[in-house]
Amino acid sequence: MSAKPAIEISGAGPAGLAAALAVMAAGQRPLVYERRADVGGRFHGDFQGLETWTTRGDVLEELASMGIDAGFDHSPVREFVCFDPEGTARTFRSLQPLFYLVRRGSQPGSLDYALKQQALAEGVEIRFDTTASHLPNGGVVTEGPHRADAIAAGYLFDTDMADGIYAVVSDDLAAKGYAYLLINQGRGTLATCLFEDFHNERKYLDRCVAFFDDK
Repeated sequence: MSAKPAIEISGAGPAGLAAALAVMAAGQRPLVYERRADVGGRFHGDFQGLETWTTRGDVLEELASMGIDAGFDHSPVREFVCFDPEGTARTFRSLQPLFYLVRRGSQPGSLDYALKQQALAEGVEIRFDTTASHLPNGGVVTEGPHRADAIAAGYLFDTDMADGIYAVVSDDLAAKGYAYLLINQGRGTLATCLFEDFHNERKYLDRCVAFFDDK
């Protein structure tokens, strides 16, 4: 009996690996191509958020309904502080998590690593160091961005600060964008997200450091 033809997937990011798990659940054979040597190659332990405010249910429950285990480190966030352009702080709170703080990258505990481990455990074939932008037999293309609509510049660091989530909306700190400081369990991410004036990211980042240092 010949093997089932593979359903090809380009990209081993969260979307690609989620698609591969869905293909496996449907009784088919996924084949994932990833141009980098490992998952999460664009990240270095950066914090990101899995948000819950655009749906009625919890995002972890939604992932579970798709057969995706929450085997990655995740911290529920129910409160954060947002500064307006004048520097005035406003605190937002919710009884339910507003989002879950997760890490991105190839390290154990990250979202990318956990999805890779689950996919491999369920028999998904991943071919690293392999580019497959064009799938002549059809498939799923989940490659990362090919052009930048926005850029983020920032720092990752260890800290003894208390956990906290801080954001600021100010053109002085992030042109047409926003900046943030995320502290969780001794790790920190500080970044400016620019939608314009990309070549001056160092200037904005220095301003963000000074702003959060002051506040």
